[in-house]
Amino acid sequence: MLRFLRKYSSSIGVKILYGVLALLFIGWGVGAIGGERKQDVAVVYGEAISRRDVDEAVTVLTQQYEQMLRGRTDILRSLNLSGQALDELIDQALLRHEAARLGITVSDADLFDAITHLPALQQNGRFDRSRLEAYLRTERVPGAFEDAIRQGILKQRLDALVTDGVGVSDSELEERYRFDHEKANLAFVRTAANDLAPAITLSDEELQKYLDEHPDPYRVPARARARYVAYRPADLLSQVEVKDDDVAEYYALHKEDKFTEPEQVRARHILVKVTADADADAKAAARKKAEELLAKVKAGADFAALAKESSQDPGSAAKGGDLGLFPRGHMVPAFEEAAFALQAGGVSDVVETPFGFHVIKVEEHPPGGVKPLEAVRGEIVDTLKQERALALARKQAEEDRRKIARGTPFTDALAGRTIEETPPFAKGAEVPGVGRVPGFVESAFALREGEVSDLIEGPDAIYLLAPFGFSEPHAPTLDEVRERVTVDARRERAEAAARERADKLLTRAREIGLDQAAAEAGVRVEETGPFERGDAIPTLGRLADLTADAFTLTPEAPLAPKLYSAGGDAIVAALRTRTPADMAGFEGAKDKLREQLQRQKHEAVLTAYMSYLKERAQREGALDVHPDALSRG
Repeated sequence: MLRFLRKYSSSIGVKILYGVLALLFIGWGVGAIGGERKQDVAVVYGEAISRRDVDEAVTVLTQQYEQMLRGRTDILRSLNLSGQALDELIDQALLRHEAARLGITVSDADLFDAITHLPALQQNGRFDRSRLEAYLRTERVPGAFEDAIRQGILKQRLDALVTDGVGVSDSELEERYRFDHEKANLAFVRTAANDLAPAITLSDEELQKYLDEHPDPYRVPARARARYVAYRPADLLSQVEVKDDDVAEYYALHKEDKFTEPEQVRARHILVKVTADADADAKAAARKKAEELLAKVKAGADFAALAKESSQDPGSAAKGGDLGLFPRGHMVPAFEEAAFALQAGGVSDVVETPFGFHVIKVEEHPPGGVKPLEAVRGEIVDTLKQERALALARKQAEEDRRKIARGTPFTDALAGRTIEETPPFAKGAEVPGVGRVPGFVESAFALREGEVSDLIEGPDAIYLLAPFGFSEPHAPTLDEVRERVTVDARRERAEAAARERADKLLTRAREIGLDQAAAEAGVRVEETGPFERGDAIPTLGRLADLTADAFTLTPEAPLAPKLYSAGGDAIVAALRTRTPADMAGFEGAKDKLREQLQRQKHEAVLTAYMSYLKERAQREGALDVHPDALSRG
């Protein structure tokens, strides 16, 4: 089916769609594509899920979490990604089987429509074939993209079937609005741990006991050092010569793909929208409005100001209708034909497209064509110098590596080079002086002392390294971490003292009330101010247990039932007031709230349905899972 799309190749080499399709490939593309299967981790209605399938799904999940966690690999290591991936693959295999059982299918026409409407494949509101081609060139398994989209449509249709009829009544909306927007105001006493910490002294015996009871935060990981040579292309640029013939040859080879600009226009437009199902009267009214706007333009009205005021295109109206520069093939045919027929400053007649009626003004109309050699000479010289300096750096590194492979000692083979040394570094850490170079740390820990790595290519240099100075992971002595242990142990002791003092206050408050107990103890009572269930508590932050308890308190029983912790401080709280929701904003919030509750109900129904499918498969003996296979191989 994609042959029609594939034949429109493009030289635009951008990577797209990974974020858009990641969940599809976890849920559908991995388990459905096939390929070599070495170990079956699960079998669902005869469909095998292999160790390889799980590994590929884990790779996608890892990329997603790394983006969300922004390098917090310590958190990433605590997640059971293999288990998550296996659960997801089992769920999606169950859904595939259920779709087949119910006769839910996807035609080629459905598939074509879905692909051509993917948001990531749109440019200025129109399907961009070059973007699809760019993605397809990165496809590891032929047909994987098409299969993932097809299976994604199946899932959407099955979800729609399951959730059909799930709705939210007006009474449910009102009840939820009242619940969400009720307000509580609390009185509270904070016993601050920081106020108690300075008075706490700890003996060496107490510090050692704390270290023995909490070893993990202080454990010293395995570390290594490395001697290395960095072959930096930037240092070799002065040795590179680029002749006129080289420039002319490069220009001739890349004239079409690098130095030819297409004809383009930079246009503004004013859109009067017309829906696809609009009747003749509605179309006539829209055309009339567009003609009136065109008359204003011809009478001298500022086009950009008029577009801001009147255009119904949400993507460009705020920018005065500006669509930027675009070449042919990026707009619907009627719009494109009108725009490219105009010269700079020209204004079109009313143009009809599937989106409605447009008035178009062209701001620029570069004719395109081949850039002359002299205009790009500097760019070519810089490119050739960079390429040749990199090649020279690689050649030097390869020659030195060959000497080492033939038995020449590391320092002898690199005589005349600058050999640098790192301080100790741990696995997964940034290397001081080197940074995060893929393969550098991994190579250092994969080699034994005295062994030399293969070439490691980083963004700015090529490296040869020899690790040394290995140290095993170990528990430190108290003297090595005394300062950290002292701070942590003192904080723990201060927090315990704060809880003890607050607990006494809470016990007394149960007898005579918080205000009198606080006055008796000589401590200050504060107020949070009003907050809703979904808010952070003013001055205290997000304390889920206190928020939940706050809305169970009453004027007759105002004291919160336990102590609460806010950043190590101990909190005793009591209700000041509970205020019913102000219903003045209900009408304006109904649509958004209905959408939210509808989504929650859909998710609940789909979760229950997945549980049913899994239980049914187990009863029928059609679900066989071997999670232990994840730890083998």
